[in-house]
Amino acid sequence: MIENEYIPADNVEEEASSRLGEVLDAGTAGRSGSVNSVIALRSPTSLRDCVGQDSVDAMLTQGVPLEYTLFTGGDASKAKRFPKSGFIKGALRDLAAFTIYASVPENLVEQAVDILRQGVQNAASQLRWAVEDSDTTLAEINRILKQPYVEETQNVDKTSREEQTLRMAATVMINALVFHQNLAGQHGIKDLDALTDKGGLLLRSAVLEEWRKILKVNYWSIFNVARELLRNITPPEAAYHVLRDMKQTTDKIVSLGVSRSHDLSGTVFQRLIADRKFLATFYTRPESAALLAHLAVPDGDQWTNPERVKDFRIADYACGTGTLIHAAYRRVNQLHWVAGGNPERLHAHMMEHSLTACDVLPSAVHLTASMLSSSHPRQGYERTRTIVTQYGETENGDASHVSLGSLDLLASNGGIRPLIPLHTGIAVTGKGEERSSLDDVDMPPASQDLVIMNPPFTRSGSDWDGAREITYKAKQFHGLSVDRDTQEKMLAMEKQLTKGTCAHGYAGIASSFVALANRMVKESGIVALVLPMTSLQGSSWLKVRQLIADSYRDVITLTIAAPRQYERSFSAETGMAEALIVCRKSSKAPSDRGLFVSLLRRPTNEMEAVELARAIRTETEGVTLRRLENGPFGGSPLFIGEERLGDVINAPLDRETPWSTVGIADFSLVQTAYQLANGSLWLPSLPKSDSPYIPMTSVGSLSGVGISDKDIVGTSYRTAFDLAPLPSGSPTYPMLWSHNARREKQLIVAPDREGLVKIGREARAAEIWATRSHAHHNRDFQFNSQPLAVAFTESPTIGGRAWPNVKFDDHAQEMAYTLWGNTTLGLLCYWWHASRQQAGRGSM
Repeated sequence: MIENEYIPADNVEEEASSRLGEVLDAGTAGRSGSVNSVIALRSPTSLRDCVGQDSVDAMLTQGVPLEYTLFTGGDASKAKRFPKSGFIKGALRDLAAFTIYASVPENLVEQAVDILRQGVQNAASQLRWAVEDSDTTLAEINRILKQPYVEETQNVDKTSREEQTLRMAATVMINALVFHQNLAGQHGIKDLDALTDKGGLLLRSAVLEEWRKILKVNYWSIFNVARELLRNITPPEAAYHVLRDMKQTTDKIVSLGVSRSHDLSGTVFQRLIADRKFLATFYTRPESAALLAHLAVPDGDQWTNPERVKDFRIADYACGTGTLIHAAYRRVNQLHWVAGGNPERLHAHMMEHSLTACDVLPSAVHLTASMLSSSHPRQGYERTRTIVTQYGETENGDASHVSLGSLDLLASNGGIRPLIPLHTGIAVTGKGEERSSLDDVDMPPASQDLVIMNPPFTRSGSDWDGAREITYKAKQFHGLSVDRDTQEKMLAMEKQLTKGTCAHGYAGIASSFVALANRMVKESGIVALVLPMTSLQGSSWLKVRQLIADSYRDVITLTIAAPRQYERSFSAETGMAEALIVCRKSSKAPSDRGLFVSLLRRPTNEMEAVELARAIRTETEGVTLRRLENGPFGGSPLFIGEERLGDVINAPLDRETPWSTVGIADFSLVQTAYQLANGSLWLPSLPKSDSPYIPMTSVGSLSGVGISDKDIVGTSYRTAFDLAPLPSGSPTYPMLWSHNARREKQLIVAPDREGLVKIGREARAAEIWATRSHAHHNRDFQFNSQPLAVAFTESPTIGGRAWPNVKFDDHAQEMAYTLWGNTTLGLLCYWWHASRQQAGRGSM
């Protein structure tokens, strides 16, 4: 309901909250039920005073400002207010979009989630019985879902892994049954009640036959995996029990009506996915997805034209559970609806031509297809571009080769081969079981209006087995039962495909997906990414930043300045600080500046995320923002109601140095650091005229950096030493290798290790020894606990992992550098240049 009063609207909040719990009369309201959401609306008196409906309509469509807030709950005594204080300000279109989220009945969603969660648990328990009675059932489920066996994963409890796999299988099959009921009555498909025997048991053979009929229509991404799972449950008695429990769950969900509601169906499955114990998958939080999608798909006049909407192509080449592409599609639907269109009429075309989602896991593609289909559950379609990609060793004619999933699109042919478990070469995009060739799924470069992704973050590097290092470099292709020889081939293929792009092995496979996004998006198209925060600061990500600076405009980055590490991510369970990046491709007219948003906390729900995105757009469009170079006055604040959620600042997109305006609670700090780097000690509240000049230069112009610890100790041919404890006398090759809190309370520290020269590596040892120095830089500095940024050893010493060497020609400069590095200004310089991936920590 909406309670509207003219400003000053003194009673509108009280009146609105009192409506909670009122029972609607189905005869007059069109549907029965109790009110659980009320918008309190404050309208300007200009609407009251204008004459004639045409005048009112004109004022509303021209954007007369409205103020509103939302009350939710079972009754007035339990009312929750959003925002907590103040009012949201927006035009009529903003209010219309706000009602979409305001009208989602949370109590119904929670009820459906509980039913689905319990149903998955019950079905998984029945599957457990099947697994215990069959030697093949679990192996078949693992193969169909492409789940890694326990032997392939370290430190994973076997029982927990099996339980998660069984829950995933149950989720996929229940989801298919729910969609089956949505499709019943179309294409001659029978409902589940018609497939039961006289005793009321759902017959597996009958269900499989109906699913075969559905596959002839298509819905391949949803029903093929479910069909193969159901076929492979043995013994037959176990299949009957599993079907019985799943049908009971399906009936309950369908009776609630959520499966046929475009507002509810996807929301329910998002909530289940968020429960890590059920699917054990990394995913983008729904509120983060909504924030990114609403920034990536801005409002505009183009959404009034159905043909322009149909031509808007969206792709996610690492779709996972489908949260991002579903959020983007939902945003497009909302914009078209608010503009007066009917998104349901466009759904079949969008599914068949405009929405591309790829992943290597069948279960991920199943969930993505389900999420996208749930936008309009009753609307059928004949094909889809939601596909499982080839991955690992495959057959290409007579020659064995490897596939990298979506990264195969970096090749020049612009096509990709789909993989259907047990039916290699069967098209996801064709009807029934037609055979397909490599080019059946056409994905030409520069074809997408929006590429939105949260790619995997794994990178190549050494694996560790306890204290023993294994020289193994293809970690990003580990898993899915791919053997190590194949992984090495895949790594070689990745290097070949990404040559000359922004990809970097140390940055990891995510940088390869950035290269893919750049290849697939059209000129003036939008790229929207979830990346580790190191992408904005780390040296291995330099080419990515250069690509954005050289080929994109309208750049917006979002990071979180929360104090705890887990609060700084936009994904679930990653345990690292992340960034949202949105930019528009403009190879001919890129921008050398961008907008940097720093949030004080992550949005708590989708509604808050949507309003935050609108606040960012409102603040940045047509307004002169604070700049990095303006002096220590902070950024432009972002409010929802009266709560400040963060700040935004305009800063250069530097091509050679880190983008340091990220993860900052107070932008005046970076503004001070910027002034210091340019020789001016301009502090907050200090007039510019009183700012003293300090001559500055880079450390690199006066010194050299010692050798990497990996080239000093280890198994590589480049190393020359083994680590050993300090001897009782003076060490021949002293090393300052690791941290020790007790000794790091003064500027002068003592070595903690000795290097023993390996046989045959004497010449290399001499090269390493020549880089020794007195000054040592703290490579990973914990600002909130460690005292020293620079340490000094009385005798020249080799630096290790924690304390690499900084070697000056002049011994006095080493002493001066040690002192400067531990002053307030020296620490500020360190902080300014460091990569701040972890809370309270800077890395160089």
